[in-house]
Amino acid sequence: PTLKETPGDAEILSHRLMLRAGLIRKLASGTYSYLPLGLKALKKAEAIVREEMNRAGALEVLLPAIHPADLWKATGRYDILGDDMIHFKDRHGKANVLGPTHEEVITDLARCEIHSYKQLPITLYQIQTKFRDEMRPRSGVIRSREFIMKDAYSFHVTSESLDATYQKMKEAYERIFKRCGLDYYLVEADPGAMGGSGSQEFVLFSNAGEDRVIQYGESKYVVSAEMAFRKLKGLKPATAQAGGYAEKHTPDVSSVEAVGAFLKAKPNKIVKTMIYQLAGAGPVSSVGSAGPGPVSSVGSAGPGPVSASDLVRCSFVAVLVRGDHEVSDHKVRRQFPGAALATAEAIDGLGSAFGFSGPIGLKNIQLLVDEDILEQPKFIVGANKRDYHLAGVTWADVEASAKGRITVGDFRQAIDGDEGEYEGKTVPLRLKTAIELGHIFKLGTRYTKPLRAHVLDEKGKEQPMIMGCYGIGVNRIIASSIEQHSTEKGIRWTSPSISPYDVLILTTSTQDPELNKISEKMHADFTAAGFDVLWDDREASAGIKFNDADLLGIPIRVVLGPKGLKSGVAEVKDLKRDKVHEIPLSEVRTLIPQLLK
Repeated sequence: PTLKETPGDAEILSHRLMLRAGLIRKLASGTYSYLPLGLKALKKAEAIVREEMNRAGALEVLLPAIHPADLWKATGRYDILGDDMIHFKDRHGKANVLGPTHEEVITDLARCEIHSYKQLPITLYQIQTKFRDEMRPRSGVIRSREFIMKDAYSFHVTSESLDATYQKMKEAYERIFKRCGLDYYLVEADPGAMGGSGSQEFVLFSNAGEDRVIQYGESKYVVSAEMAFRKLKGLKPATAQAGGYAEKHTPDVSSVEAVGAFLKAKPNKIVKTMIYQLAGAGPVSSVGSAGPGPVSSVGSAGPGPVSASDLVRCSFVAVLVRGDHEVSDHKVRRQFPGAALATAEAIDGLGSAFGFSGPIGLKNIQLLVDEDILEQPKFIVGANKRDYHLAGVTWADVEASAKGRITVGDFRQAIDGDEGEYEGKTVPLRLKTAIELGHIFKLGTRYTKPLRAHVLDEKGKEQPMIMGCYGIGVNRIIASSIEQHSTEKGIRWTSPSISPYDVLILTTSTQDPELNKISEKMHADFTAAGFDVLWDDREASAGIKFNDADLLGIPIRVVLGPKGLKSGVAEVKDLKRDKVHEIPLSEVRTLIPQLLK
């Protein structure tokens, strides 16, 4: 069933076209039924994924969707995923979750079945429905509450073995997306809640996307906005005297937008203070060595970075960025591995106040200050007291309060217009929105250690297995294909390999017995030759059929009508190249394989 009108809540092109073309129907917010055409497209994408995973040596399994909550609690992710996880108690009072992903479950399976290095390496994968309680499901099947994923997991005894499989999976993903005709980019990404070390995303640049990525100039080098290091400007602090700030009562006003409206200030005049709790007693390295990203102390900011011995006594760190910028968790973790946002209770326990934190008066806390703040002579910060802010704070005030515990550098997410360095040259950083197609991770022992998934190595020593993880959103392949080249008039599939059908036979008049006979024979011949063929033999007007044909976007359209029958010709339209061929009926069978290439 096709629709003439687009439902009002369909905001992006792929969502509108999937509804109008009869691929899906909405059941509830973030949940969709796949109709016959949509399911055919989905199954074709699944087949490509399955073929390439098998080709890469992975073995298919099917894991439960219902997981014991204890597994998730053992790895600490039960609390990390929080409200995004759908959980319930069964009739026996046991806590369960509907699987948003399967790292815990596959690790549990591996620890029961794999005991020796001789059984490794091994890669297991599944194509399974996942469940996440999205706060605001949107963009159709791109961000829904249940979705179909291919997730693969590899197990190893050495890092070198993981590296080899990671490369195999990367190559398999490249083949998958090329076969689907998708113009993808490979993005260096932050592992986030998945944990581990290496992480790369395969993305499609699209206005419908929700991922924010940074392209370095016009190059192929793309990283997440979290990970894009910008070139520091070498700013000096704006000079302004200390002690001139005033306390402002801001009842129930804590967000940047609300504070700006209440105090009549622009977001760049407000400084956010985000407090992170450290994973251990202190960072792995001293503050001055934050990896490849630009970090520097400011000579006029007191005595400079504190020593590692001082930092050991600090269990929290505060990150300061302008109100119109976002903190980069990745850059914070480069300085303090394992750091995570502190809870409201922890913040209140510091003598601060959740939602009203600020740098003035925080004790024994290292301050990581984003360089852009130095440009502001005066700014607004939280007062560390509920319902209060401080207005007119200067850099001198921050220095006096911090007593040298300050490091200035790059601690925010990159934005369009920043500058970075690529291949020794300064280039503009270009912000792009993108749809995440797939994600590959080097998980290491993030899950095998807490779940005690151990094997005996060559020396008979017990050690945790090393893991890799590789996911693809199968639904997103379909939506991304539609987003890439389609128009409001209809779908343009990026490849015949994921179109519901290869060929559409459109019979303009079903009242003509001879025309029907030729159409039916052509359908039978094409099907016998291995093509996936749809014959529109409805008793509907030619106008309706042509409109629906445009909407469905089946790559090759063969039009058979009374006028062509008299001349012995058919009209063959190649949608991908937007060309029409009028050829003898006898030549149609020869032309179609050439067009489908």
